[in-house]
Amino acid sequence: MTNPGRTTTVALGAALVLTALTSAPSTALASGGPTAPPPESVTVTLQGNNGSGCPRERPAEFSVNPQTHAFTIRQIGFDAEAGGDADRLAFRRNCQSGIRVTAPPEFTYALSYGDYFGYADLQPGASGLLNVSYYFQGDPGTTSYRHVIKGPVADYWQYTDTVDIAALRFLPCGERRNLNINSELRVDLGASDKSQESVIGMGPTRASTYQLVWKRCPRSGLH
Repeated sequence: MTNPGRTTTVALGAALVLTALTSAPSTALASGGPTAPPPESVTVTLQGNNGSGCPRERPAEFSVNPQTHAFTIRQIGFDAEAGGDADRLAFRRNCQSGIRVTAPPEFTYALSYGDYFGYADLQPGASGLLNVSYYFQGDPGTTSYRHVIKGPVADYWQYTDTVDIAALRFLPCGERRNLNINSELRVDLGASDKSQESVIGMGPTRASTYQLVWKRCPRSGLH
């Protein structure tokens, strides 16, 4: 599935384990005045995780770059599996992260970049799905990205999605809502040997990275 207004880059290979993760550059949109809030005036926090892929006994690791406000999430044990001795409900797992961003009221933000890393061990005929959706709490608008890996494969994978400026979805000025990131993993056994297990997972050797983009609010949008 291709989404308008986004660029996707894909890499597959064990060498990715040795690749240093670098965040996308911070971007700002504005006319007049500072183009982004001062770094020290912004906080980005993880409010919590919920879903079958992020059990409470395995809390996520969360970190923020204080200069660019890029943040990372690493969830241990987030994988989907099917075939062999796998639980019949384990073919689909999801994990939703709630992110709280606070900034001066004259600025608002959107999510402009996502970099995801994981692994796949898929039998011939099987496939794995990564589906990532972003939306603001209480907002029906959702931005989704879908990536499919087809077996046979036993390797690490990486996907990077960058949203074009014209397609960015900003939090309405003056509103305070969490940014929700919902990640879903799924295994489809297809024509594979059902006695053999297939797995797709996120992490665990590297975190997923997300980047914010800023713009100034018109005075009429502040309250």
